[in-house]
Amino acid sequence: MIKENNKEDNIFKSKFFLKLFGIPAGIWIILSLISMTDQSDPEPMTWGESIVSDLIILGIWFGISFLIAKHHKKKEEKEEVKKGRTPEKKWEEKTTFKKIRFPLIMSIITFLIGIFLSYDSIGFPIKAQLIIFLAAFIPCILFLIFLFVIYKNKEKQKVYSVFKTISIVITCLLLFYYFITLFVIAITEATNPMTNSKYYSYHIFITPGLKDTFPNKIPKNVENVSFYYAPGVLQGGTRYTLYYVDKKMTLDEFDKKYKKKAEWIGHKNDYKDKPGLLSGAFYTTPSEYKNENDYTIYLIYGRCYKPDSCNHGDFKIAAFNDKTHEVIYSAESW
Repeated sequence: MIKENNKEDNIFKSKFFLKLFGIPAGIWIILSLISMTDQSDPEPMTWGESIVSDLIILGIWFGISFLIAKHHKKKEEKEEVKKGRTPEKKWEEKTTFKKIRFPLIMSIITFLIGIFLSYDSIGFPIKAQLIIFLAAFIPCILFLIFLFVIYKNKEKQKVYSVFKTISIVITCLLLFYYFITLFVIAITEATNPMTNSKYYSYHIFITPGLKDTFPNKIPKNVENVSFYYAPGVLQGGTRYTLYYVDKKMTLDEFDKKYKKKAEWIGHKNDYKDKPGLLSGAFYTTPSEYKNENDYTIYLIYGRCYKPDSCNHGDFKIAAFNDKTHEVIYSAESW
């Protein structure tokens, strides 16, 4: 029984099998993801239907690849036996490092991917961070468990074979997992917006295109600071807003800073160029629906995706209320 399990494990980890199954499977998954983003299909498949159909196809190809690799392996084993290298002897020759090598490599790779997936979670609420970190590092945790179990049972060939096989199967499913993980992280961040101004500079620094409008740092002499950041997902837009009261700021000083950058200057109700573009200019700020038309708006950038509709678009503004000395910076892409 142990001999048979080791034989199947050798097939799964053989370069022949990995290439035969892995390369076509990877190409198929990439093409499947590309086809799902194609909006020209009048009746596209849902993500659930696509994943189920892909799993069925990959499962069939996995079986075919296994049978072909098994036949190929038999020929290799006959040649090895002729040379005097039996499976038992090869197992005895296998070092501890070779036994743990695959889960060790996958632990390192999935750890690096986990760091990449979770780097943007800095500053979000603790609950959201826990969800993001868990989703990002589950593969790494699994491979570390496999690594530990194989190391502790390095003399037991059956245990090694079982966990090595599980490791390879999970590796084949990682692309699907990470695709779902990206969606989970996006939903988590969008539904748990960041409001901690302590992390303002970090997110402004890592986000391209905001430094021409937003200050690099929140001024020290200001009051009532309010920061809001939520990434976009599905139909929801990505939004950054910074609000504070600066009693030392004057309209002339603000005008000198943003007049040359602005493509339009005026009050919200006076803007007619792209109807609807500035409708959400003050969302998520203390001035929302209150004294919006008292602000002098400096539109740094504004675009509607359609000339006659701003159902989708982008804008960046800096705004100042000369009466109350309130300052607002806002950027949104929806």
